[in-house]
Parts: sequence; C-alpha cells; structure tokens
Amino acid sequence: MKKLLLLLLIVMAVPMTMMADDPVEINGIYYNLITKAKIAKVTSNPNGYSGDIVIPSTVTYNYNSVVYDVKEIDEYAFSGCNRLTSITIPNSVTTIGYCAFRGCNKLTSINIPNSVTSIGSYAFQSCTNLTSIDIPNSVTSIESCTFGGCTSLTSINIPNSVTSIGGEAFSGCTSLTSIDIPNSVTSIGANAFKKCTSLTSIDIPNSVTSIGGGAFAYCI
Repeated sequence: MKKLLLLLLIVMAVPMTMMADDPVEINGIYYNLITKAKIAKVTSNPNGYSGDIVIPSTVTYNYNSVVYDVKEIDEYAFSGCNRLTSITIPNSVTTIGYCAFRGCNKLTSINIPNSVTSIGSYAFQSCTNLTSIDIPNSVTSIESCTFGGCTSLTSINIPNSVTSIGGEAFSGCTSLTSIDIPNSVTSIGANAFKKCTSLTSIDIPNSVTSIGGGAFAYCI
C-alpha cells in the first residue's frame, strides 16, 4: 500500500507538460506539441499524407490558444506516403528525422531550408523519383542511407559544411553521373556510393583521411 501511494505521489508531481500527449490535427497536418517549450513536431497522419503539403512555421492549438513554433519533422512523419507530390518546409524547421520521407516515390524535388542542421538516417531513402536536392550549409554530416535507392537522383550539392558522408548514403543511386566532394569532408563511409552504376568520375579531396569498404563497389 505504501509503495502504491508513493507511486501515485510521484506521478502527481510530474508536470502535465512533461507527459506525452496524443498528436493533434491542425489544418490537415498532425503534430506532437511540447507545451512547455511551445514547440510543434510534424508527425504521421493515420491516413497518410497526399498531394501538396505546405508546413507552416507556426501553429495555434485552439484548445489552449497557444502558438507553437514548428521545429521538427518527426521520424517516419511522411514515410511511405506514396501519394505525396510536393512538400514545403519552412525556415523554422531545424531537424528532419529518421526515415521522415522514406519511400515517398512521387516527390521529384525538395527544398531544404538553411535552418535545418540535422537530417536523419534513411530520411529520403527510396524516393525513387527525386531528381535533385540541395543540402544547406547548416548540415555537417550526411548520415547513413540518407539518399540510398534514390534511383532518379542525377545531381546533388554537398556544401562545405559537411565533414562526413555516412555508410550507404548514396548507395543504389543509379542515375547519379558525377558528384563534387568538398574539401571539408574527412570521411566517406562503407558502401557510400555502392551500385552508383552511372557514376563516371569523382574527385576525392586531400581532406579525406578514410574511405570505408565497398565505398565505390559495382560502379561499373
């Protein structure tokens, strides 16, 4: 009985803002709201997203009339949304999560604003119709499998801010013909460009001190 009473007191002592709430839907987009910080994270739609999605920089939750800054696109937020045709990301967003757009095979292009500092692993994996993408100067690393299997990707701009290219980052990008690796990059991960079968040339700068196994395997 004493243990149960102690547990109840601990639960009551936890502020409501620290407890997880269910996602809320605002104008067709679902968010996880962090009330204490007044931050909103775009999250998955139970029915999936389709068409052209414009993410706002702020949202107001009618229940408490609080204005939240949209700071993150959560992991798996748009994963598998094969009816999503375009996405507009506002300058307020700083993080694109793990698998955020994985398998969005109708996306042809995406503009990542300079506010974004982190792009998670597998974020754009298997976006098979994505033809080009610009990575902003605010990003310092390309994580593992970020663009793996993007078979229509013909070009990509890697900024001087990037210091590492993760394992399988561009693996299976069969339409990629060339890529410029900036002098800021020091490491290229295992299988990073594996099966990039259209790649005809690549310049590796003197700054690179390690290249993982199979980095250019099957680049015929």
